[in-house]
Order: sequence, then C-alpha cells, then structure tokens
Amino acid sequence: MVYNTYTGFQVKGQAPGGIIGERLTQLNALVVFFTLGYLLVGILTWSRPTDTLLVIMALILLFGAVFVLLVLRLVQAILKALEG
Repeated sequence: MVYNTYTGFQVKGQAPGGIIGERLTQLNALVVFFTLGYLLVGILTWSRPTDTLLVIMALILLFGAVFVLLVLRLVQAILKALEG
C-alpha cells in the first residue's frame, strides 16, 4: 500500500484539473487512509501467533492492495489515452 500511495500521487500529478483531478484527490485520500490502516493492523498483530483468521485477514489485505494497484494502473492508462 505504501507503493500504491506513491503511485497515486504520481498519477495525480499527471491528471488535469476538473472532475478527474477531483476524483483522484478523493482516491488518494482513501489510499492514504487505507495505508495507515494496513500499518496499524501490522503493528497490532506483530507479536500475535499465526492462526487461520490472521492468515485470512492478511490475504484479504494483500488482494485489496493488488486491487488498488490495478485501479491506479487503469487510471494511468486512461490518462495516457486522453493525452492522445
């Protein structure tokens, strides 16, 4: 998610203003919020023994981060297509 945060701010720098810039600002705010949540979960579960629920939660968080990465790459591709 830290990489996604960095990528999100890069994409925002490429975006024009208007509705696309506004939506990317909102998307970046959510990415930052979730990044902080991921870090907090990591800190709170650092010394816990591994159990099934912890593994399931880790997989959900991992695939959530992959989803965000795919959305950001889609936005990058759309912006490149709009540039012509």
